[in-house]
Amino acid sequence: MERLELEGYLDTYHLGPINTERVLKEYNPLTVIVDEEPVYLFNKAFDINDSPIDENISISQQPYGSDIPLHMHDYIELMFVYRGKCTVLIKGKKVNLHKGELIFINKEVPHSVDATTREDIVINIILKQDYLSPSFLRRLSQKSIISQFMIESLVSHRKQNQFLIFKPEGIKVTEIMENIMCEFFERDFCSVEIIDSYLVVLFSTLIRTNNIQTRYEVIDNKNIVSLLDFLKYIEDNYRDCSLVKMGQTFGFNPSYLSTLLKKGTGKSFKELLQIQRLNQAALYLSNTDLPIPEIAQEVGYSSVTFFYKKFKELFNETPHSHREKHLHI
Repeated sequence: MERLELEGYLDTYHLGPINTERVLKEYNPLTVIVDEEPVYLFNKAFDINDSPIDENISISQQPYGSDIPLHMHDYIELMFVYRGKCTVLIKGKKVNLHKGELIFINKEVPHSVDATTREDIVINIILKQDYLSPSFLRRLSQKSIISQFMIESLVSHRKQNQFLIFKPEGIKVTEIMENIMCEFFERDFCSVEIIDSYLVVLFSTLIRTNNIQTRYEVIDNKNIVSLLDFLKYIEDNYRDCSLVKMGQTFGFNPSYLSTLLKKGTGKSFKELLQIQRLNQAALYLSNTDLPIPEIAQEVGYSSVTFFYKKFKELFNETPHSHREKHLHI
């Protein structure tokens, strides 16, 4: 299938309102109580022909004219607005998505979806846990706390209200998504491998654009907080970053900011700062001939001994060994 044919194909299989009562009766999903609200466990996904999906990765189209009730599932869901718009509700907060925008919804995150219209095309990509293997994740960049955090959030076992919102500019992400859908809806030789590669390109492209339009949000009782803004601040100011300065920049009490970081990332401010400094040091070691004491000072360490200790804890090798291994590859 060519990309120019895709929209017509999706229009042909664009399902109208579904009989929610019939689906609930037929599949009889379990219900759990989360924050005093009943939440359906939708651990089955359905393709465009209303058939259950058992693959580790699958793509379906949101039926129009149907409200999807509050639910959660044991897989990661990527929702992409191919045409029109879509509104997702998470903990009562509305997330409005428009053409070309995406949302990653982590496992076990209660959410509902407002009914779309016939003119809206919303694509759901389902990634089961088995799909996100260590070998797949190793293909993504891990040289910043943002990329590491985003990768970890995709495979996290922590039960949090996590979701990633991407509002990329231009058409590059849309083109990648179109290529993925064309391969999926018209399978051919090596389609699985090609889809895998496109997904690596998609994730890497989204990570690369994090400093412009990407947002990561975690909901607490009062606020929707953009954690990626916090992580970007640490990446940009790792040499002399402090919790007090960061709190002043974002208008948060340092103690509360520390709590948000720990809650959202599972790591303390000090741990995040340490990881960013050491990742930057690893880049210097791999790509420059700067003496190791100068690198330690450059990334914010006044004690070379302490730098050696922390570097070995993170990378399980000394700075010298890391340089020997990577400098002339």
